[in-house]
Amino acid sequence: MPEALIKLLSSPRARLVDLSYLDDTSGTTLLHQAAKRKDLGAIELAIRAGADVFVRDRRGRTVIESVGKDDRVKVFLKQFANQDSTLIEPPSTEPPEHRGYLNKYTNVAKGYNTRWFVLKNGALSYYRHQEDEGVACRGSIAMKTAILKPTPGSGGLRFEVHSTPTRGTHGSQKWYMKANHPVEASRWIQALTKSIEWARREAEKERQSVESDAQSMKPPSYRAQASSSRTSSRKSDGNGLVSGASSMADDDEAKSSNESPRMEEDHGKDTEESSVSESERAPPYNGSFELQGNSAVAQVELTSQLLASFLDSPTRPTEDMKQAIKDSFITAQNMLSEYVGMVKEREDWWKEKLKREHDRQDVWEESLRTVVKEGQELEDELRIRARRRSRLADSSYFTAPSEFGTLRTRPSQLPIASPGTMEEHEGAGQPEAVEDTSAVVSETVRRLSLSRRPAVASPTGTIVPARPLSLMIAASPTADRESLVDTDEEDEFFDAIESNALPLIVPESLTARPPSELPLALSKEQFIGYVRLRERLAITSDNRPPMSLWAVLKNSIGKDLTKISFPVFFNEPTSMLQRMAEDMEFSECLDAAAMEQDPHRRIAFVAAFAMSNYSSTIGRIAKPFNPMLAETFEYVRIDKEYRYVSEQVSHHPPISACWAESPKWHYYGEVDAQNKFMGKSFEIRPTGVAHADLLLPEDWAPSYPRYKSNVFKSKVVEHYSWKKVTTNISGFILGSPTIDHYGDMVITNHRTGDQCVLTFKPRGWRGRDAYEISGYVTDAEGSVTYEIAGRWNSQLVARAVGTGIGCLHPDVSVQSLPDSPTSPTPPPEYILLWRNSEKPPAPFNLTPFAITLNDCPEHTLRPYVAPTDCRLRPDQRAFELGRYERANDLKNKQEEFQRATRRAREEGRLPPHRPRWFSAETEPDTGERVWSPARVAENKLEYWAEREKIWKAKRFGQDAFWKAVERIFIEDNP
Repeated sequence: MPEALIKLLSSPRARLVDLSYLDDTSGTTLLHQAAKRKDLGAIELAIRAGADVFVRDRRGRTVIESVGKDDRVKVFLKQFANQDSTLIEPPSTEPPEHRGYLNKYTNVAKGYNTRWFVLKNGALSYYRHQEDEGVACRGSIAMKTAILKPTPGSGGLRFEVHSTPTRGTHGSQKWYMKANHPVEASRWIQALTKSIEWARREAEKERQSVESDAQSMKPPSYRAQASSSRTSSRKSDGNGLVSGASSMADDDEAKSSNESPRMEEDHGKDTEESSVSESERAPPYNGSFELQGNSAVAQVELTSQLLASFLDSPTRPTEDMKQAIKDSFITAQNMLSEYVGMVKEREDWWKEKLKREHDRQDVWEESLRTVVKEGQELEDELRIRARRRSRLADSSYFTAPSEFGTLRTRPSQLPIASPGTMEEHEGAGQPEAVEDTSAVVSETVRRLSLSRRPAVASPTGTIVPARPLSLMIAASPTADRESLVDTDEEDEFFDAIESNALPLIVPESLTARPPSELPLALSKEQFIGYVRLRERLAITSDNRPPMSLWAVLKNSIGKDLTKISFPVFFNEPTSMLQRMAEDMEFSECLDAAAMEQDPHRRIAFVAAFAMSNYSSTIGRIAKPFNPMLAETFEYVRIDKEYRYVSEQVSHHPPISACWAESPKWHYYGEVDAQNKFMGKSFEIRPTGVAHADLLLPEDWAPSYPRYKSNVFKSKVVEHYSWKKVTTNISGFILGSPTIDHYGDMVITNHRTGDQCVLTFKPRGWRGRDAYEISGYVTDAEGSVTYEIAGRWNSQLVARAVGTGIGCLHPDVSVQSLPDSPTSPTPPPEYILLWRNSEKPPAPFNLTPFAITLNDCPEHTLRPYVAPTDCRLRPDQRAFELGRYERANDLKNKQEEFQRATRRAREEGRLPPHRPRWFSAETEPDTGERVWSPARVAENKLEYWAEREKIWKAKRFGQDAFWKAVERIFIEDNP
């Protein structure tokens, strides 16, 4: 190297010389020439004087690429690349400038092409070659509208620059760049980040300056408009550099400006965040941390290569090589020490951020609880005020004297009546037709006299004696008064019903049972385990460990509850199959329906059975155990003359199928519900269809299909179907959960076309419609024949259309008094379809019927039930005994056993699962899926035939095993 060049590079004045200048003749730089001559001393002097180790020649080649196969020079150059000091720059108020070659992605066909990029005056531009700078720009992006995004998983080589659309523009650009070295990429990322920050600071200063000028020049009414318009114009001008310069881009690159190389490299979808927001939330050393790590790794590799060349050298190493190795070790040590310090600072930052997030989450949860509590207090206050207003409205009712006392008038709300009734009461709902109040009172007295007559028995039931009744029949004279009385107090039937009883029909099937028609298979000897049913659990109170339900659910909003794993502490000691069996608690309703000759009353009793199971849900907030696939449950009631069997036929989605049979009816269906957590409440939307077949005498309906049985002859089948309503659970955040059911339940008689519609009213914020049900029965032509009202926690009552006055109230009192032998007999009016049974307090709010379901006597029942029966499930049994921690461990093991079985089926080590006792078919009347039980000879259910075989064999001391029943439960081994 010439002596003059050495002096120049060694002097401080070398910093003022552009050492990366391209020679016009050779098209290379000083560093390229030194590397070509393998002059390590010249390379070191040039780099220390300010030459860019990443500079490229006219052909786009870096210094390392121009060396060839000389590894010694390459290692020497890499050492300086890893020690690049240009990233550490003092802060400046001037816009950052940076130039260099980068590889820009064009499209799938062309891939990456080398382009010359220039960052200057708050804009990033690129050119085909370095010589084109300032002559033929191919595209630009303004930094104040730019978004910088490093590409993860690229080794620190790739990054993206996006332009965001502004007012007046619709398109955006996306540039995908790749550097040859992580340090080179970090240079660009740092320069772009600083340029974006600078551009946005300048834009903010300009905006504040313009707004200040606008406020001083414009009157108050126009200041906002002027500021908005000027801001809009500035945005358009700021984007003009992007749109205008971009129009000069070549076709290939312009068309592919929005194409991403990650489509072919599968980097996934990323989020758009500006570098400003990144810097505000970024951890320490966010811009240089990855660079420092890459530099440390590269330095260690360099040291390894130098050491390898030192050991493998055939000649004696020189002092320069020894010193280079020593310096390389010292550099690697320093870089690693610095990296470890950066890691520690970043770890402390992340810990602090995690703590802040926890505190923020606690505040959010507390705020949510406060909002819910305040909402509840507001509802309570509104409810109190509504009741006060209703009492004021009560005092404004019309009153008139009579021999029975004072009568209060109210609007008649009978929605539908027979033609004869409409003629009889044609003026009841029309204020203009009432000319004389005394006429209304006299008509009322006449009707009240009828209620003093004793009741009489009908061919189909027993009538409870009646008491005198006060009714309000006159219309309200004004619409305002009608709106006032529509309150909670009106729902109490103006207090008249609460103190008096109405004529009520109680079906004989609810008070007396006819001679038994039990099939021969349903013998007390075989089902001795069901003769004495237990009345209480082994534990006397719900002493589960306290846990926060919200802590489990807060991250599950909008998710399917069947796919959320709950700790066992949120359960109750029943299986979902047993909860499903609670539909059978009021089977007497089906008995009454099968004995009723009137088809409209029959469907009303079937509807009562369909809604009766909701009475067992009051306070039942705990979750039943999710059944394992192929889990079963059987239940027999000798006193009620039916037997029931169910099976979990699918796991995802969870579907349970059941079948119950009695001498008078069959009940079958499936439970297939969609469950979701909505943040403040659970939503359970059943999608399965329930069916009931009534076995009627053939002479009642000769055209019905015959029932195929050798036991019950001369019977025909009447088919009903319905779907259940939506269930909602709310208030658990405050610790006072409330369960509610709402929607329409439509029961259809597929033989006659009759329908019964029961509307479950939602509770509402005032709670006025809590538990309330209203409905009606229609014939095939759509004419209403019966009204129905009640509450799903107390009773359900029906009344024939045209036999009463006013709207049928859900809280009709059914108390009776001794009848008077001298009073005439009124016609039957009210029919009691269903009344809730007494439910004393019990752990987990289980009903007396539910308490009997999981009972499994050791000698009379356990040996005979199927090995898949949920009574034999160890975690559920441990939970019922109060061993909650043990139950939780067993539940985890049980679920892991089921997952292992599923994996074995997926891998082909086990055959695919098929339900053992049910098969899916299409029901012809509804067109819906129905799970039919497997049958054997003489139309018997295969389950009961197999159980009878097991019972007979073990009765005589023989070993017997259930046919084709797999093991699904683990053993309860300590």
